[in-house]
Amino acid sequence: MKWELHAHTAESSRCSLVPASGLVARHAEAGFSGIVITDHYNLYNLSYRPGTPLEQALSWLGGYEKAREAGERLGLTVLFGVEITLASGTNDYLVYGTEPDFLTDNPALYELDLPALHALTKRYHALLIQAHPNREYCSPADPADVDGYEVFNGNPRQENRNGLTAALADKNPSHIRISGSDYHQITDLGTGCTEIPSDVHTSAQLADILRSGAFRRASDSAQVRLS
Repeated sequence: MKWELHAHTAESSRCSLVPASGLVARHAEAGFSGIVITDHYNLYNLSYRPGTPLEQALSWLGGYEKAREAGERLGLTVLFGVEITLASGTNDYLVYGTEPDFLTDNPALYELDLPALHALTKRYHALLIQAHPNREYCSPADPADVDGYEVFNGNPRQENRNGLTAALADKNPSHIRISGSDYHQITDLGTGCTEIPSDVHTSAQLADILRSGAFRRASDSAQVRLS
């Protein structure tokens, strides 16, 4: 079963060119079983939304909500995720295993430092995965502060240095290794997808599978686009 673990909607990520409904439709047509919507949650995206931090968070959830509705119509599972950039830096962190209350309960979590964010995700029994740690504007976080790394990022417009991240993961063998397309444009479809052998219906189930290692990354295949 093909899954996309890293995708952005135009409604909630200003860098995305694809509305949620189109994103879901294209993945359904391509035979995907599910998508995790990981829109960018950072001061840049939120600054365009009026109101309190909670009101901004509720507005920001629109991309995920529209994607979930489209998934229900098309028979494709859409799960909640988030890509967080902390106000104190430029690294990006993917969170898996939570529901929207993770943000509505903690709308200003971008003000945390990384150890505090990691502790918060643990309270929600969620996973904190550093996205593309060796991209030009990023740097690998302290391994103690993350649960894993996106060892393969398929975004073709970025210098992701996936090989450096694979080497970093080799030095931290207990850490989770994931793959994602980092979908922003229609040409990004399936560039870093993940194959999961069992049914997944909830964010908690997905997090458990990622912990178990019972999946295949794009980087494990001779072909980047899994068939």
